[in-house]
Amino acid sequence: MKLRLDYLQTFKEVVEEGSFLGASKALGMSVSTISLHIDAVEKFFEARLLERNVSGVKLTREGEIAYNSIRELFTLLEKTKKGIKNLTTKIVNIAIGCVGVPIIAEIQMGYKTVQPDVDVRVKLTGEYTCLDLLEHGEVSVVLAGYPAPLKLGDGYRVEEIGYDRFVLIVPPNHELANKEEVTVEDVLSYPMVTLNKGYSSTAIEDTLKELRNIEKEQKIECSVNDIFSQIYGVSSGLGTAIASYVLSKRYEEGGLVVIKEIKDFTDERPIYAITTDKALENPVIADFYAYLVERGTELLEKYRVRGG
Repeated sequence: MKLRLDYLQTFKEVVEEGSFLGASKALGMSVSTISLHIDAVEKFFEARLLERNVSGVKLTREGEIAYNSIRELFTLLEKTKKGIKNLTTKIVNIAIGCVGVPIIAEIQMGYKTVQPDVDVRVKLTGEYTCLDLLEHGEVSVVLAGYPAPLKLGDGYRVEEIGYDRFVLIVPPNHELANKEEVTVEDVLSYPMVTLNKGYSSTAIEDTLKELRNIEKEQKIECSVNDIFSQIYGVSSGLGTAIASYVLSKRYEEGGLVVIKEIKDFTDERPIYAITTDKALENPVIADFYAYLVERGTELLEKYRVRGG
């Protein structure tokens, strides 16, 4: 027996909306048509998949199995569609962590001079969100820092192009700004501006707190959603922060913050350019990735020298 794909979409929508009426509104079709689609799906699986009542619908055990498989099917189809599109596109979508911020503009402009027809689109997000976006085909390339060793499955291309480390940043007029030696105890004696989940520096701050057995809620002045708000919070005097050295160096040069190394605390991590074998089948993405590796390595090495 054949089953139309749109019938499976209807079944998925009914489950997620919780009722025939909700699915009807979402899909723009009548409730009777929804009912016909569900009947066809249940006949195909030869099982009752939904329990219907006045408040809506509920999955049976058979329905749970069918729904999970159908949801995975649509996820796979969408991923495949994006993969096929990526084979011919002249758009490169790249996700970057905070370490990519100081160099991505130069990479974009430099690549534009050699490939003016290619559109490089950048998404700034947390390091581990970058990998999720790459896995689901939302982006083709990632530029971010991760603790070594970075373990990814088969089908990924990973190139190490530089190094970053986490440092303490403080307001220029802060007591720690002029202190020759800053300890972990010093760091945890002052309020901190933290990042919400999704950025690796959050994990580093948690590590520091654990070293001193300090509760997570203590010494946090505020939590923010992005690295720029964090740096602005520090420069405004709200507190200190643990942040990327590569990112923070330019803000120190601009007089907004002061960078301090933390005694007996080292967290150096590689910066990687990451893509997938599937994405590299597109010659445009392959060319950009090669440029990113070469130019990114040059920029990060130059930056490292500047930082001392």
